[in-house]
Amino acid sequence: MKPQASIEQSQSGFVVSKETDGQTEQVETSFESYQAALDYILEQGWQLKRERPDSSLHVETRFLKP
Repeated sequence: MKPQASIEQSQSGFVVSKETDGQTEQVETSFESYQAALDYILEQGWQLKRERPDSSLHVETRFLKP
């Protein structure tokens, strides 16, 4: 499985964090733009981690009675 990476904005720019086997480590390089950070993640062969919402409005309709 590819390492999961996330991009966060800080005062010095955008910072990339990589999560492998449940351990998160921050990349020392900061980037000027979100696009530059995203390009770095793709060059490394990592996958951008999608944040899951706390609650979902999705309802399984196949189990609802008409």
